[in-house]
Order: sequence, then C-alpha cells, then structure tokens
Amino acid sequence: MPSVALDSKNLKSFVASTLKQAERVRGPVKDKTGTVLADLSAKSELAFDFANFKLPIKREFFPQCEVISRFDATGSRAESPADEAVVIFGVRPCDTLSLSFLDKVFVDEQYSDPYYQKRRDNTLVVSMACNSPAATCFCTSIGGSPNSTKGSDVMMFNLGNSFVLESVSKKGEAFLKKNQKMFRDPTPKELQKRKQQEEAAEKQVGKVNASATPASLLKKNDSALWDEIAETCLSCGACTFLCPTCHCFDFYDEKQGDGGTRVRVHDACMFATFTREASGHNPRGLKRDRMRQRIMHKFSYAAENFNEMFCVGCGRCIVNCPSNIDIRETITKVNA
Repeated sequence: MPSVALDSKNLKSFVASTLKQAERVRGPVKDKTGTVLADLSAKSELAFDFANFKLPIKREFFPQCEVISRFDATGSRAESPADEAVVIFGVRPCDTLSLSFLDKVFVDEQYSDPYYQKRRDNTLVVSMACNSPAATCFCTSIGGSPNSTKGSDVMMFNLGNSFVLESVSKKGEAFLKKNQKMFRDPTPKELQKRKQQEEAAEKQVGKVNASATPASLLKKNDSALWDEIAETCLSCGACTFLCPTCHCFDFYDEKQGDGGTRVRVHDACMFATFTREASGHNPRGLKRDRMRQRIMHKFSYAAENFNEMFCVGCGRCIVNCPSNIDIRETITKVNA
C-alpha cells in the first residue's frame, strides 16, 4: 500500500476510529513523570514531543511480573493472557527493533512462548520516526536508525501539520485500508519534508564503533578491564530492567490458601544471586563477572546465536544508571 497522509487536526478522529476496532488502544500521553505509554480514550491528548518512554515496549509483550499457572490439590491449570486486540501508537524505532530481537528468542522454529506470542499476534504496533534523537542515542552504530521500520506494522512520520503513514506488515496494510476514509494522498512537499527529516535525524545520532566488539570481547574474558568497568556498579539492575532487549526471567510459586500461583518475573544478570546454585555456589559471584556477562550476552553471545547484537542504542541504561556508567564508553574501552 502506498504512503497515506493524515492531517493533524484529524488525529483524534483517527484514534476514536481505532478505539472502535480494538479492545485497547495505547499511546504517548503526558503525566507528572513525563511522557508515558497509557490507555487512550477519545479525549486523550497524544504527546509526540519526547525522545522515548522511560519503560521499554517489551513490557507490553513480556510483563515484568505475570501469573502463568494456578494450582491446587486437584492439579494445575495454565493461565492465558487476555485475548484482546491491541493497537499501540507512538513507539520509537529502537523499541520496535528490539521486538524483532525478542521475536527470535520467544518465537522460533523449535520453541514458541505462548504468552509472548499471543500478545504479539494480537497487537498492532504503530511506530513514530524520531525527528530529534536524544544526546544519548546511538542506534545507527548498531544497525538501527531513527527511521527504522523493523519490528513495526505501520510507520508514522510527524511533519507538524500532518502525518505520513506507511504500512510495514500485512497486518499494518489491513489496518490502513480499514481506516482509509481518514487519509488522503500525501503531497510532493510532504514527501520531500519527510525525506529531509529522515536525513537530519540520522545526522543527529551519536556514533560509537561497535563493529569490532564481538571479536574483541572474546579476547578479553579474563581482562582487568572488567574490574575497571564494574568498579562503580551498584548491582541495582536498572540497566537490565529498562533495557528493551534484556529477557532473562525467573519463576517462583506463591501459596494462596490451599492452592497457589506460579509467577514469571524479570531477572537481571547484575543481581548478586542471578546464577547462585542450590548448593550456594555462584559461578558469577564477583561483580566483574556479572558485568562481563551482561556485555558479552549483548555483543558477543547474541551475535553468535542470532547474528545480531542485542542492543538498540536507545540510551536508557545511560540516562538511568545511578553511577553514570555509559555503555558507549564500555564499547570504546573494549575495542581500544
């Protein structure tokens, strides 16, 4: 389907139309903490003047905490996610790129996580190209782009007075066709402005040389470099919980009367108990070993297993680290 245009004055009508087609519609709105992803209503004021959400989009498909089964004296029963159609507006390209990585982990030829897959199948993702990348963004250094469509269903370009939309997947094409009465053909000036914004955004993104990282990491397993990098780390796990590609999880059983629930929760390789065994032995008992695991997983193990570096350059870990650890500096030190 060719590009279509939506006048900004018709955005609310477009959202209202979408609300009639899906059980839930989510998008960027302002609250006391900034711009967050929230459920929309016909009266919601969408906010697009933000670099990114603080929380990654992965939580929409891989919640931080979810009940996967319930059990009692008679046995156990699997818990299924809500079977509802969801549309999410305003997702940045780095986050949709992360979904394409998580798809490789949770949905492949040998094994499919039914919880993740059901949410992914039932959700249509409308991404929004970045016009003003943050100073901590470095997506172009690891294969991304402020205008990347990977992992998205529909791509939107904010031109100020209008939006240009393009379908990326068959799901996205069907969505645009269903709402075609809301759109018009884009003008040549709009298409030209879109291209100019793409080029300008690409130039604003920070650069770091990550091309040699996987090979460099394999040569530095026992390097004192890891002590240096981990020296100021607090092992708080903020970097992993806010990372859009980190996907480690744990299970625990919670007793409730004569029964209980089995819960899946996010885990973090930076936690001291992450790999502690029942015997008490921990093969990664030192902070340097956990830091090495985090960096190796993203830039070496993932590259070997999936032919992708599991980092999208969103900069969340840089912005939110209480010790000001900058993953760009880590990459530079590894490759130095």
